[in-house]
Amino acid sequence: MPDTENRMDFHTYKREVDDVLQRLVKTMPAYEELQYFGECVRNHYIIDFERNCSDIIVIGSGIPEELVLVSGRMPYWILGGSRASSMWSDDVVPRDTDPVSRSGLGYLLSGFAQNALILVPLVSDSTRKLAYILKSRGYKVQTCNFPPVKDAQSYPEWRRQYEACRDAISLHLKRPMTNRTLRKSQLQILTAKKQIQAFRNASKDKLSGVVRMFVLGSYYCAEELSEWCFRLHSLTERLQREEKIQNAEKGNVLLLGSPIYFPNYKIPFLIEEAGLTLCDQIDYTTLSMQEYSGAEDLSGENAADVFYENDASPAYVKNDALYERVAKLFTEKKIDGVVYHVLKGQIEYDFELERFEELFEKLGTPVFRLETDYNYQDIEQLRVRMEAFSEILNQRRYRKER
Repeated sequence: MPDTENRMDFHTYKREVDDVLQRLVKTMPAYEELQYFGECVRNHYIIDFERNCSDIIVIGSGIPEELVLVSGRMPYWILGGSRASSMWSDDVVPRDTDPVSRSGLGYLLSGFAQNALILVPLVSDSTRKLAYILKSRGYKVQTCNFPPVKDAQSYPEWRRQYEACRDAISLHLKRPMTNRTLRKSQLQILTAKKQIQAFRNASKDKLSGVVRMFVLGSYYCAEELSEWCFRLHSLTERLQREEKIQNAEKGNVLLLGSPIYFPNYKIPFLIEEAGLTLCDQIDYTTLSMQEYSGAEDLSGENAADVFYENDASPAYVKNDALYERVAKLFTEKKIDGVVYHVLKGQIEYDFELERFEELFEKLGTPVFRLETDYNYQDIEQLRVRMEAFSEILNQRRYRKER
């Protein structure tokens, strides 16, 4: 454990992780295949965190995965979902800093990343400040800057950033990163994403939205990608044999906006407690994990192009990749309403909301915007509002059925 234990309450942090895991277990069917994913997540957040032995650490999910899989093992992804770790950075950042950035910085300031290369995608003002703080404290940091507009003029800058990141990882690991190495990493990723698509199809109407979200999120907690894929395949086969369990009386909602990371599952829990079905969650993290057709050229020369074309991070002033995926989803699924989640301090998601509201108005789909943070003081107020939204969706569905 880092020598900062006197300043950082690791007991509270462990209790936060275990409490959410225990709550999740109560909502899961008693499938032996699900046990691995709970262990995988707990190991990542507690045991692997205490080991402090990662070569590469990635902040968020905005770094091309083929670059960080070259060591043969998954990197340590810090997504920033812990309320406890967000308090560890209280003395470093302003009070109004968004909780994801606060949580991620808290992890790193605990002493966890002293010997690692930290990759920071610059997708917002907060991540730029975070990179500066880490560099000023002597951490080994490599940034990757995302041009705010995707066009022919910005593409060369993206390629330069990609190659700089590739060179920094190669230098840190003391091994060349050839196109052959990149292709091997890409094939691993392709295998995983094919399995993810199979799981998403098989788990529909058979697992709750929170459990599906948890299983998919464990992707960022796996030590060995091949083992994770094998376990997901086993669970998928089990689900293909099961009967549907979804209650058709519940309204289907899509969760959009600020990404939700374990253990901050306050909003998904509230959605299902209000009698709604969380049919899908879309943000730039879930899209980078799920969106892969398998038809792209996987050569090392083209890997950067594939990532850049599909990327839906908040870096872009006009996030077409995210908008197009949401619009497409409405043609594929029956969605009764949208919960648009905004974390305090993440104003970039509010900028996106106006465009989405125009789309949902055309589709006749109600939208519930909620703003919150990692604290639980507002839980009862949010519960009342969520239940009111659920009632609106129920009344609309009842009128359509008459």
